[in-house]
Amino acid sequence: MKNKHSKFRLLPGITLVCVTSFPSSVLANNFYEFSVYEGSGSEYDVASYGNTIYYGGGTSVYSIDVAVADMSKKDEPRYLADGITANPNYQTRLFSNSQSYNLSGAPSRLRAASVGEMWVDANYIYTGASNESIYAFNKTTGSYVSSASKIYSSGLPYASADWGSPLSFLSYGGGKWWAGGENQSVYSSIDGSNWNFEFNSIPTLGGSHLDGLEWVNGNIWLSDMTSNYMMRWGFGDNPETLATETGWTQWNIFDYTEELGGAAKAVEGMGFGALGHFWAGSGSAIYEVGGGDIGQYTDNTIPEPATLLLLGSGLLGMVAIRRRKFKH
Repeated sequence: MKNKHSKFRLLPGITLVCVTSFPSSVLANNFYEFSVYEGSGSEYDVASYGNTIYYGGGTSVYSIDVAVADMSKKDEPRYLADGITANPNYQTRLFSNSQSYNLSGAPSRLRAASVGEMWVDANYIYTGASNESIYAFNKTTGSYVSSASKIYSSGLPYASADWGSPLSFLSYGGGKWWAGGENQSVYSSIDGSNWNFEFNSIPTLGGSHLDGLEWVNGNIWLSDMTSNYMMRWGFGDNPETLATETGWTQWNIFDYTEELGGAAKAVEGMGFGALGHFWAGSGSAIYEVGGGDIGQYTDNTIPEPATLLLLGSGLLGMVAIRRRKFKH
């Protein structure tokens, strides 16, 4: 390995080093399936903000909060390495506060369920429209917010049908919007209106097509619809290989074993955040995956630059206050 740690330089003088942390039990898979939630029967297009999971499709969106008793043990799998013995450290997921939202007032039709993934922040629910724009909706009222929406201008291939739209998947990170479609193409945009093609992923997952995209810790994570694999893509040199890579390349591929709710659950949209894990919709259930080997790349999620600036200004304010105290 070229480097045993993943080092990220974000701002002058600020360096974050992500140190690998594994659960106490013996790892059996690359990552784990922790829980399954069956909600309204429309478990598509999953997104997450804080420890709230959003799902649905089109104009009908739902949310559910999730918690565990001991967050330090959130990565503990249900079973030990033999796949049979129950893990005493496993944390039962507690789901509560179910909510529903009707997204209204959009000037164009929204993409349908399973082909219109959402992204959610503190104020808005964002989702793709039939004209390739990103529409924003108030999280409280569900009303369309024109000032926060991103009206399409250029760079995406037009798709008249919902399936195959370049905005089937949606994420945000690193100061950019990220979008993709079932045909394995990934795009980025700084303003959400003008887009650039980034790469075509390699169809090595054994399933039929891509159906999930998230930006996490400086990487693009892609999931296949019908196989239990997830890919991590990175730009530039992969610090874990001897070769020197340039451009976008596939850095890792991970697999997991389904332990809950039967087998062969599809991926119909994927989000990241709640409990520090990925959440995927199958159409009839939402399931939680993460931890294991994949956890070393998703734990200690890097804050967005705006968050770092707020943190920095807060620390500077504390220093200033302390200095003033010592002057008196």
